[in-house]
Amino acid sequence: MIAAPTSKVVVPLAYEMRSDAAAAAVLRRLLGVIAGNREGAIADADSEFLHRLRISVRRSRTVQRQLAAVFPALELPGFRTEFRWLQQATGEARDLDVYLLGFEDMRALVPESLRPDLAPLRQVLEHWRLTTHFQMARAAASRRTDELLADWEMLLESLVELPTEDRPEATTPIGRLAGQQIQRVYKRVVRMGRKIDASSPPESYHELRKKGKELRYMLELFGAQLYEAEVVSEMVRALKALQDVLGRHQDREVQVSMLRSLADEVCTLPRGSPALMAMGVLIERLEADEAAARDEFAERFEALASHRQRRLVAETFV
Repeated sequence: MIAAPTSKVVVPLAYEMRSDAAAAAVLRRLLGVIAGNREGAIADADSEFLHRLRISVRRSRTVQRQLAAVFPALELPGFRTEFRWLQQATGEARDLDVYLLGFEDMRALVPESLRPDLAPLRQVLEHWRLTTHFQMARAAASRRTDELLADWEMLLESLVELPTEDRPEATTPIGRLAGQQIQRVYKRVVRMGRKIDASSPPESYHELRKKGKELRYMLELFGAQLYEAEVVSEMVRALKALQDVLGRHQDREVQVSMLRSLADEVCTLPRGSPALMAMGVLIERLEADEAAARDEFAERFEALASHRQRRLVAETFV
């Protein structure tokens, strides 16, 4: 089996490099990862193909959003819409991959005597995985995706030569622009996190997770080469620790919702009634782990939002 092309992106950058040239170089590399994983995702050769394609789509969207002022103002919104469509069109298939890849870990949450009773649930998940992968493959192989990737490549290749009247940050040094954006997103993450308490709805945790991903992607794509490596790596570690808790919280919430939505289908299968009872126990365990993730949030968040960390951000990303 051919290995999925890595989603790791390392592009030579310098602080004084034009921002449009730096953005184009990073985005061309991300486009190569999308293109390199596309065929494997369509063929369902390995779940990593779709996973890495989606990571690169999300990272591309982050650069489009954070460095928007280096792109033509009239053209960028259309590309942002199409990249959002591609991410949404591949989302359900990836969700089902994750459910099945983690099924044994989820099954281990219930007493051993109940674990065999969850076999009908796995059967239903496998059915929905096939359905969602067919839909994903159709979207990924479509003419719409062909045109999106081809048009995006053409824009990136010509970006530096385009007029700059509607691209106010095109010639700004990437070190300055990326630093400004990293500071801005970091401050937004801190403000969002400070508002979260035990009574906050799940959406608050989810929105913070998404904003944290933006910050992490900017640090990974631009931070390591342009700023003090030790500060960047420390921030990424703190973000990963926070994202682990936020991801667990989100996963448990989504898993509970998924289990409840599949109950009617599971109960129609042979041994459906024991499966429903086991699913009820599983839901209780998942909800307890979601609550535990909430309890861990404050400590993980404080490591990222501490006075020392805020000072380092202010001093580093300038």
